[in-house]
Amino acid sequence: MRRRSSGFSPQGQGGAEVKHAVALGQADSCSAIPRNQIEMFLVWKFRHLASRGLPARWQTATRAAAFRALIVVGSLLTMAVGCNRQQPSFEPNRVLAKRLELSESVPMEQATADVGQALEVLFGTPDTPKWPEFLDGEQPLISRERLARAGGAVSSDEEGRHFGLFREHCVSCHGTNGDGLGPTAALLNPYPRDFRLGKFKFKSTPIGSKPTRDDLKQLLLRGVVGTSMPSFSLLEDEDLEALTDYVIYLSIRGELERRLLNEAALELDFDGGERVFDEAAKESDPELYAEQMLHIQSQTQRIAKQWSEAESQVVAIEGPPAELPVGRWVDLRAAESINLSQMPDALEQSIARGKQLFQGNVASCAFCHGPEGAGDGQQNNYDEWTRDWTLGFDPRDPEALSPMLEEGALKPRNILPRNLRLGVFRGGSSPADLYRRIVFGIEGTPMPALPMKPDNPQGLTANQVWDIVNYLLNLSDDSLSTATTSDLEGSSQAKNG
Repeated sequence: MRRRSSGFSPQGQGGAEVKHAVALGQADSCSAIPRNQIEMFLVWKFRHLASRGLPARWQTATRAAAFRALIVVGSLLTMAVGCNRQQPSFEPNRVLAKRLELSESVPMEQATADVGQALEVLFGTPDTPKWPEFLDGEQPLISRERLARAGGAVSSDEEGRHFGLFREHCVSCHGTNGDGLGPTAALLNPYPRDFRLGKFKFKSTPIGSKPTRDDLKQLLLRGVVGTSMPSFSLLEDEDLEALTDYVIYLSIRGELERRLLNEAALELDFDGGERVFDEAAKESDPELYAEQMLHIQSQTQRIAKQWSEAESQVVAIEGPPAELPVGRWVDLRAAESINLSQMPDALEQSIARGKQLFQGNVASCAFCHGPEGAGDGQQNNYDEWTRDWTLGFDPRDPEALSPMLEEGALKPRNILPRNLRLGVFRGGSSPADLYRRIVFGIEGTPMPALPMKPDNPQGLTANQVWDIVNYLLNLSDDSLSTATTSDLEGSSQAKNG
């Protein structure tokens, strides 16, 4: 079976060699690309972008191409550092350790080393990832076979199956640890996602719950429009499943690391000789080793349990009533029960109601997104990934930031409200996607869940939310709200034809 690729390969400009080198960015050989060939490729890429005019409102394809060019630059710069790279390793969470060291006034060097030992015992290394046996159950979260395919060095077998998928497709942005600190991360806006907090924005479960496997797979399939996260829809399904496993693996590993570091800083008596984990105690003090390992296993199981429960926490969305048209173009699946002559008026009235709700005090959308949805509301907030490592100090304070930046943190950026008039919705642009974002909020961001009736007597009804959805979908093209009856009938015939 022929391998499908999600990459790009300009012809006649050394593109195939560049793409191959980027994919093998962790290789140990010294087969570096000549400098002039790198420069030739980059010149070609940016001339190609410039030739398209780069209008103020970039098309999605142009934006994606620009980001991919940046990824290539970062990957090549990483390769240029030198040959004979050491075997990749999972680096400790030094940023969190430093924050805890400063806020709790405790030394974290020993705790960081102990946690690293425990994580390697349970989860292995980037080249030989492991999955703890005590997490196996009737429906295991992860397949060891898929984990082996996604981890390790980039290679392929005689049947054409690819291995090292995470290193091939993801590590340049998300980093070996899934910490969002890959070699290109600083060049990208927004920064790549850090999986270690166990938080994911776009999912079918409420805030506070883990995403489902399908949530993660859908993100791989469609990418995140308006960001550097591309679509991997051209990969084989078994590759997507393997990458999904690896993201869950990195997230559980990273969240366990965070829990153990926090416990060490807040609860352990280092001066009294307490340790998070002492691998040598397996021989010297088996009882202590068993006690430490039992606690670490318990914490791991708690995290994994949240992932196992995600499927049962999916919130089903009931569609709008048949008489309420929703969407950029009216969905006419229920056309037999609808008077077509009234459809344009119904849509126009729904959009008008949605605008009032958008600007009102209950939904309070305008506070962040601005009265006309242009993203010109409050501009000084941060997401939870930034708030986590800046906890206890002002992210705008250069002196307080300095020790954190030295440990590898990326300079804080404000999380800006979406300019909804552009019609770019990162979590998906279908009516159901927007309904879910409005009602359930977006994990890790200032976007809250909406108060809803009957649980909150002051909240909104489902129909009112669908009115807001109509308003959002039509913000970027007001002409859609004036669709004629003939337009609607033509749309109906096209769907039924």
